[in-house]
Amino acid sequence: MGLKHMIITVLTLVIWACSNQSADMYEASDLSLMMREMVEWSKEAKQKLDHGERIHEVPAYFFQLARQKSTRNEHEEEAFQAMVPSYLDALKGIERKDSQEFYYNASIQACKNCHHIYCGGPMSIIEQL
Repeated sequence: MGLKHMIITVLTLVIWACSNQSADMYEASDLSLMMREMVEWSKEAKQKLDHGERIHEVPAYFFQLARQKSTRNEHEEEAFQAMVPSYLDALKGIERKDSQEFYYNASIQACKNCHHIYCGGPMSIIEQL
């Protein structure tokens, strides 16, 4: 086996090992998991509103948003904690059945406001809500 072939083999093994390691190392935080559930709920809520239906309930555990552990402990930062109430207030408006479309839109805007500061990656998903 020539030197060139051996270098290519070693590089291939290193790339493969690194790509498998990073995939295995990622574990979604409690906050990330909750936000994924919020996206699914928001999609369903939007469909109901678009069809003239009412949203009957907001999952109770969404109100524990501020207590969810995040990947890089953003949940402990004052800026994050200061943004949570606007989202929760919007959810409370939806629960009261007051102008549900208004409060749904307010909830999505609260998500956008936070994600402009923390973790901008999901913005394309939020824009679809």
